Amino acid sequence: MLLSKDDLGVDKLLRKSSDECEIYTAEKGGKVFLIGVYSGQYSKYYFKITPAFTGKWNCERLLYYPFGYFGFSDNESELKIKVSEKVKEFETNVLK
Repeated sequence: MLLSKDDLGVDKLLRKSSDECEIYTAEKGGKVFLIGVYSGQYSKYYFKITPAFTGKWNCERLLYYPFGYFGFSDNESELKIKVSEKVKEFETNVLK
């Protein structure tokens, strides 16, 4: 597991892993959002944070969902920091 609820400062965090990505379902203050972590070609990891949406949550749908924030990282420790920063930004701008 790359991310933990302590890393992100969320109340709950569930992980679903597949060959394509890891999808984390996070809850903070009663609001649910998704984090997809993918292996990249030009950076080790890239991720997307998006509001929860109706329908099946899989790696491809999460990636193509038209709302959310992207980020890129070259290692796991940097990934945790960058995802945490984006979660705070997401919380301020989207989860109001």
